[in-house]
Amino acid sequence: MDWNMKSWRRSIEEFPEFLEPLVGELGRTERREGATLYVQGLLLPGERKSIEPMAQRLGVDSQKLQQFVADSPWEEAQVWRAIRREVVPALEPIAAWIVDETGWVKQGEKSVGVAHQYCGSVGKQANCQVSVELVVSDGQIAAPIAGRLYLPQKWAEDPVRREKAGVPADVVFQTKPAIAGALIEEALADGVPPAPVLGDEVYGASGELRALLRRRGIEYMLNAGGDLNAWTGEVKTRFAKKYWDVADGQPPARNLEALSRSLDPSLWHPVSWRAADQSVRRTRIAFVPIHLYSDLDRLTGDWPQTWLVVDWSEGDAAPYHLYVAWFKRAPSATRCLRLSRGHFPIEQCFQRKKTDLGFDHYEGRSWRGFHHHLVLSAVAYLFVLSMHLRSKKNSWCYVGTGVARDSAVVGAVNRLLRLLRDEV
Repeated sequence: MDWNMKSWRRSIEEFPEFLEPLVGELGRTERREGATLYVQGLLLPGERKSIEPMAQRLGVDSQKLQQFVADSPWEEAQVWRAIRREVVPALEPIAAWIVDETGWVKQGEKSVGVAHQYCGSVGKQANCQVSVELVVSDGQIAAPIAGRLYLPQKWAEDPVRREKAGVPADVVFQTKPAIAGALIEEALADGVPPAPVLGDEVYGASGELRALLRRRGIEYMLNAGGDLNAWTGEVKTRFAKKYWDVADGQPPARNLEALSRSLDPSLWHPVSWRAADQSVRRTRIAFVPIHLYSDLDRLTGDWPQTWLVVDWSEGDAAPYHLYVAWFKRAPSATRCLRLSRGHFPIEQCFQRKKTDLGFDHYEGRSWRGFHHHLVLSAVAYLFVLSMHLRSKKNSWCYVGTGVARDSAVVGAVNRLLRLLRDEV
């Protein structure tokens, strides 16, 4: 769906009903009004979505918008909880949860969390900020339901930089998989229906994240590096020197890349699907039970059987992807194909937020401002998504429960309607 002034004019009268339940718990009237103005600013077409140009397009004082986003002490967690409560049920049945990170290039070193690190948007190391996000997907589109800034260890251990950026005292260094695990716990606590978790190699390589998902009874199929070591048969273990380990005399482990290249021809299943351009695509799927060395619990000796899943088109020099997976029942080639190709919706989500909604335009430096912008960008994206899905017959019910009654929300929208009419 193209998002432009025509789209905005056509849908703005539905905006109050959509927004009201998402910002209703922010408390004071000026906060609910500020949220309405800020999301409207992200939705209004314009090349730049930082505070000054948004305020100019909205016809409001930029200081008012700046104070609401950067300084006002409202909790973004309230909005995320409202998103999970109001939006997720309208998207069911959910096919997958997807975890991923996105980054955007920044100048200087004062913006919270900025560091020379890998930036997916440019495909290399760069001076950037990175956020970890969790979305739910029906297989076609993705809806963000949680997100948090990745704070590099040098930042987490620098009290001067922390104080200047307003990093809360209880925020400690966490790896990206650890952040993903915390976001998943938040979603479960709010009753989001579980679905298989997908993610790239950053998350698939984390034994701690995989163990968390198994403890919580959540299936996963995560990209894996070829260097993870595993066994395909039964492996004996022993307890020695306070820890469990592989017993002596067992066959050596092999890395996943070597295993994928040595699979018996009978294990490969040809599968096909119809792409968005209506062309028929084909690949092969194989899956084999494994014991990953990094899944062995050294304290208890528990060692779950998981799966190596390989998506590899015949004739290609290398697999499309290797996956480590845990399922509650034996996998099928069709299901593995669907999950293997199910990561794309989050890339569409990131691209839409950056291209049309100014996700990477925020210029504030504080922890609070960053997370306020992060959740309000999600709200703006969800509104565009809802308008797109609502245009499809019988595709999505309204988020909201009738006519909006919040005077702060309605007043801010009516003011924008008058501005748009004056432009005409």
